[in-house]
Amino acid sequence: MSARAEAARAARSLKAARVPDAAFEAELLVRTAAGLTRPEYFANPDLDGEARERLEDLIRRRSMREPFAYITGRREFFGREFAVTPDVLIPRPETETLVEVGLAEVKRNPNAVVVDVGAGSGAIAISVAVEAPQATVVGVDVSATALGVARGNAARLAPSVRFVRGNLADALGHADVVLANLPYIPSRTVLTLEPEVRDWEPRRALDGGPDGLDLVRALIDDCARRLRPRLLALELAVGQDVAVSRYGESLGASVSVVRDLAGIERVVCFRWA
Repeated sequence: MSARAEAARAARSLKAARVPDAAFEAELLVRTAAGLTRPEYFANPDLDGEARERLEDLIRRRSMREPFAYITGRREFFGREFAVTPDVLIPRPETETLVEVGLAEVKRNPNAVVVDVGAGSGAIAISVAVEAPQATVVGVDVSATALGVARGNAARLAPSVRFVRGNLADALGHADVVLANLPYIPSRTVLTLEPEVRDWEPRRALDGGPDGLDLVRALIDDCARRLRPRLLALELAVGQDVAVSRYGESLGASVSVVRDLAGIERVVCFRWA
């Protein structure tokens, strides 16, 4: 059967499983199974037996709502390919805004010590390190398995990045720039998320407590009272910027908010005199 005919068949299965964008996802599965580029796919070659077997497995997994990034084991972020497993949150495009904020600060202070709190796959820390090689970049995560993924990515992309295990920034004594994409989803909301997120991504990387902000407030507290970085930048969900800004201001910070490409107030920045 031809590639596009197989994709049509796959799309029917994915649609029945309520997978969003079933037709596009089916194309991705066929291309992955057969090792085809997009132009090769549109040339519509026949799939051999091994490719069809691989495709059946991919359709089965995606129909169970396993995220495509976990199926392939990789995700592009900030122009680079990162390994991902179910031990880490899948990097999202909106998080690139957080990287850009960090890089803008490092441009003013090229030798800065930059800390990525809640590093997960290491995508933020590694992206900063590659773009700003003079900076000292450290990633921190409470999960040993997540750190294993991050270290593997760093070995391939940015060997200078150091990863340490710890709760928030407790293991560190100094930081000029702190970047964090912490869990910020309210506990009651987690169960309402799409199955790809709810059933597959690590709960500890999603659940931020009753209002979603338990770890966010804890990190702001630590920065205000102990670390005193030049910049603390936090990625947040839609609508959380106002409450978090007020909390930072109550601890003496000057606050600004950066919108992502969709115009959403995505990153809240704190500075202390």
